[in-house]
This record gives sequence, structure tokens and C-alpha cells, in this order.
Amino acid sequence: MLADLATLAHQTLALLPAQGIPNPPPVAPPGAEKISQVVGYIKWGAGLALLAGFFGGLVTFAGGRLIDHHRYGRMGSTMMIASLFGGLLYGIGYTMITSFAAGN
Repeated sequence: MLADLATLAHQTLALLPAQGIPNPPPVAPPGAEKISQVVGYIKWGAGLALLAGFFGGLVTFAGGRLIDHHRYGRMGSTMMIASLFGGLLYGIGYTMITSFAAGN
């Protein structure tokens, strides 16, 4: 039965035309520039949030060290490290996404 199914599939595929499937170039839909503008706003807000997180962590770290409260100092250093890693991902995000999309 499996051999009959394979033979039927082979015969069916042999009937298909041998030419390649057309590959038209991508065309942006109407209103795509507005989407790009919104994405730009989001990227701007994310960059601003990363900077605010870093400097907020710096203030928290310094305040925790000034009043000798180790918990706030550790929380501030965690905020700064998280902001640095977020900035790293923000910087290489476009390259990662385009390389994954291209299949490289």
C-alpha cells in the first residue's frame, strides 16, 4: 500500500509543469511609510527607556551606597547591567533579525 502511494505521488508530480514558480519582487503595501514611522517612534522610546534605566540604576546604586543599604546598591547595579544588556540587544537586534530572515 505504501509503495502504491509513493508511485501515485511520483506520477502526480511528473504531470506538473517543469518551469519554476515565479518569484515577484516585494512591494510595500499602501500606508507602509506610516508603519515605519510608528516603528521609529517605538525604537526612540526604547532607547530613551534604556538610558533612563541606566541612569536610574546609577542613582539607586549611589543612593544605596550613601546610606549604606546594600539592597538598594545591588538593585541599582542590577538595573545598570540590565540596561547595558538591553542596549546591546538594541544595537544588534536589527542585524540579528535580518540575518535570521535571510536564512544565513
